[in-house]
Amino acid sequence: MISKDQIKLIWVLARQLDLNSDELHEVVAGITGKDSIKALSVGEGIEVVNTMIRAGGKVKKKRKPRRKLPPNVVEMVTGEQLEFIRFLEGRLGWQDNPQRLKAFVRRIIKREVVRTKQEGSKVIQGLKSMVSRNKGGGMDGANEMSGN
Repeated sequence: MISKDQIKLIWVLARQLDLNSDELHEVVAGITGKDSIKALSVGEGIEVVNTMIRAGGKVKKKRKPRRKLPPNVVEMVTGEQLEFIRFLEGRLGWQDNPQRLKAFVRRIIKREVVRTKQEGSKVIQGLKSMVSRNKGGGMDGANEMSGN
């Protein structure tokens, strides 16, 4: 018997192909001879999914869940985060006055230097918000660069 995950996938693909319920059931009947999706076997479900993929449906692979770190492990700020903070500092026009960034960082994370990934993310989010407000949403290219 078909799994719940297969049924969900068939419906996701149907939405991607702009098929309503009746049209989907016609497709299923045309492929398998059955008019009920729940009545399909696993093999028939695979056949329906493959046909819908050939018709233009796309299946995204699930991301692997992020590995859990032990509670006593802290990830250090990355070079990319520090580079992006400098980029946003430039967008705000603060590069001539390093005290502005220091004061901002102190206000956000209660210390003058960003040490951890989590702190880096907080500072980046705050700076992105400021750039958006100051430039009227003008974050051209900043979101692509951030990875956040």
